[in-house]
Amino acid sequence: MKKFGSLALAALMVTALSISASAASSIEAAAGTAEIDGEKDDIYVCDPVDINIDETTWAVNTDNATGKAWIAWDEDYIYTYIEVTDSTVTAAADVTSIYQNDSIEFYLNVSGTEGAITDIDAAQYTFGPSFTTFAGGGKHRDDNMADAKTAYTYTDYGYTVELAIPWGANYTPAADDVITGGFGIDDDTDGDASTREFHLFSGDGLGTAWQTADANWDTITLTTKKYEPPVEETEDTTGGETAAQTADMGIIAAVASLAASGAAVLSLKKRK
Repeated sequence: MKKFGSLALAALMVTALSISASAASSIEAAAGTAEIDGEKDDIYVCDPVDINIDETTWAVNTDNATGKAWIAWDEDYIYTYIEVTDSTVTAAADVTSIYQNDSIEFYLNVSGTEGAITDIDAAQYTFGPSFTTFAGGGKHRDDNMADAKTAYTYTDYGYTVELAIPWGANYTPAADDVITGGFGIDDDTDGDASTREFHLFSGDGLGTAWQTADANWDTITLTTKKYEPPVEETEDTTGGETAAQTADMGIIAAVASLAASGAAVLSLKKRK
């Protein structure tokens, strides 16, 4: 019985781990305005989400490209900064700005409903290093792509991408709002720029996100968490002088008191 119980417990643990690894993610967005330069700003104070769930197995795969994504927001834009670890990034000269090149996918749905992303205020924004335009699709992308901002950098571990996506005319953000979205990575492992060998996501069930926004999308909460610059301690340049002056006055008062006492003693002696 003990052996059976141990085996059953092990099976339950494996199942639980499998579920937790492939469930939709809950992402928090920090409050603040980012500078879109491909570098991580201080405003990204919320925890990042991992992008490492393989579409073919819906399990974590760290053998190929993986990523971490941060989100921030203000009244005009939703910002995201993504760091991708990739040992074989598509060569800049071969980039054709399509999903077969090494790139990231940012999914966004501000419609409050589910459905085809071509019909509702939702989109897939695909962008990578040396891209000259967005790939992807969706109504939100078509309506707002012209005002979006992009940046990227090549790094010694892979690349970074940073985006600023306008909220658009149909949505006004507010603190504590919960919208849906998610992330993907297109991994061109052989570097030929013509095929995507691996497709990884931030949550389970995003395999059809390129065409449909549904309950499998991750949640994004617009928090009020902000970057607080450290307060620099300044040296007190007057305290020491004040203390010294106080000490000097005390010494002078003591000397004066002793002098007065001495004078009084001399006066008494003369009277005697």
